[in-house]
Amino acid sequence: MKAQRARIPVQNKFCIRCKNAILLKLAEIPDISSIQLYEKESLVVFNFFKANELSEVLNLLTEIGYPEVGERWHKAAKMESKLCLC
Repeated sequence: MKAQRARIPVQNKFCIRCKNAILLKLAEIPDISSIQLYEKESLVVFNFFKANELSEVLNLLTEIGYPEVGERWHKAAKMESKLCLC
């Protein structure tokens, strides 16, 4: 099975310190690789094999305060990132 590349623009900005915390969280998900985060573009890029892995990443990003651009989330949940160290 060939790996697919995901490019996920996220709604909240993150700094270099937050980037490291996000990377650690994403690294806990099995079978995703080549994780790269671009803070200037608020972009998360990684390789995955199955759709459920992509879904896991999207759910985790929302949970930690970085939902995908265009995703609607509960107004009470709209806040700065839970991982933000700034």
